[in-house]
Amino acid sequence: MPPAAEGMPLSQAPLDCPLVVHGYCGDGPFVERFQELGLTQGTELVVRRRAPLGGGIEVEFRGVRVGLRLHETAMILVRTATDECCTGHC
Repeated sequence: MPPAAEGMPLSQAPLDCPLVVHGYCGDGPFVERFQELGLTQGTELVVRRRAPLGGGIEVEFRGVRVGLRLHETAMILVRTATDECCTGHC
């Protein structure tokens, strides 16, 4: 699934695909929390694991792995870091 021009929600991003934070959908305390964690625009990240039954995802960025709730990750817009499609996911 190729990302749209404005980006795709992190909650829908494929596993093990290099991504870049493009922006946020909305504002408020969640966006402030993401920025405090270091998920600022332009940050490279990778979705490493998904919890069963839609519980959350594990994201790796800046050398750390962080677990995030699925509804929160829907607010983070990402793009693939390369022009190439991630293997087996697009």
